[in-house]
Amino acid sequence: MANNVYTTMSIESSKEVLKNFVDKIITSEVEQSDWYEKSNIAGNNLYKLIYDNYPAEYSRDWNTENLGAKWCFLHDWLIEDDVIELTFESAWYPPEELFHEIANWFIKRGEFEMEARSEDEAYQNVSGGYANQNGSEFIVEDMDIPEWPDEDKFETTELYDEAMETFYDEIIELKENLINESKEDLSIYP
Repeated sequence: MANNVYTTMSIESSKEVLKNFVDKIITSEVEQSDWYEKSNIAGNNLYKLIYDNYPAEYSRDWNTENLGAKWCFLHDWLIEDDVIELTFESAWYPPEELFHEIANWFIKRGEFEMEARSEDEAYQNVSGGYANQNGSEFIVEDMDIPEWPDEDKFETTELYDEAMETFYDEIIELKENLINESKEDLSIYP
């Protein structure tokens, strides 16, 4: 069984561009469906919007090449006036190629900013990405990840809880550093 990777992409753009994007993904069919079907339909709508060659049937090869993972589902979304947040669940790797394709859709429509944060459930990789009208960068870190605290090495529950809190803070900081590094790379190599 694959490790599940959770990736959140937040996109800021004009209300008009975001509305156009959302209206093509969150259709009336999505609104009238149950939760499971909502995610499937919205995900298919998204993939059809940004990929000319999105296959009608599941293709592991296509997904790996075009999304960055053997499977990737649109898990959830949050829509506000000038921000949309999309959360994806994928197998083993974050959907890096999908990040770039969504960025390309927005690049064609003017100014925007997009950030991505991801981690797998076993913390084997952590990612951060950034995009704007000048391009997109995405960095996957799979070497220098903080070590998961071993509960058996702590004398008290309180000490273990503190170690876990520190671990999660370090993961958050790592993702923010990867986003910042992506921003720097984009400004140096647009």
